[in-house]
Amino acid sequence: MVTVLLLAVFLGTGAAVVLIIYLIDRVNRLEKMASISSSSEKDKRPSNADNTFLGLSGKGLWDAMCGKPPEGFNSNDLVALKPRYEHVLKKHVEEVFNQGRNHSQSGDISKKPRPTFEVKTLRGSIESWMPPQHVSTIYNVGYESVNANEEDLMRLATSLDESTGLIYSRADITMAQPFSSLLLAASAQEEILDDLESDPEIDQSEDEDIFN
Repeated sequence: MVTVLLLAVFLGTGAAVVLIIYLIDRVNRLEKMASISSSSEKDKRPSNADNTFLGLSGKGLWDAMCGKPPEGFNSNDLVALKPRYEHVLKKHVEEVFNQGRNHSQSGDISKKPRPTFEVKTLRGSIESWMPPQHVSTIYNVGYESVNANEEDLMRLATSLDESTGLIYSRADITMAQPFSSLLLAASAQEEILDDLESDPEIDQSEDEDIFN
């Protein structure tokens, strides 16, 4: 009887040791897989990422600039980032507008603007995010501006300034210049120049009157 019990204890102990060894090996394999996956994700990230925004990017950066920073962030540090973020925001607005213009000129109606855009800065690049509804408005203004008449341009200017004004207001950033004067005026001049190039018989004095 004692021999049977000892044998049972021996077998049980052996089974427990085998199970422990198996579990340890399994844990090691999972750790290796996790390490490989983490390294792969790091490799996919841009090596020249802009670190001036305290590691924030995309929607997280937008939320922080709008007064909803992640836990542990110092609000004073975020305020100091406002001038740099204004540059990122401006570039993003311009890119969305130009996308609309380019798609309109090429007749492409299948592409839709995305709320994210990789903005290049002096220190690298940063992913910028804007609310989709504003991205859509800015894109549509750019798209419609290609074939807009004077009345349409006034409507588009109002729409563009209202949308970008809300974006800047939410981010608590002062807008130095309305985007309508920055983007729509430039677009109108490009259209005029295109017309002049396509019609060489237009009097040069008319060209000067247009831009004066």
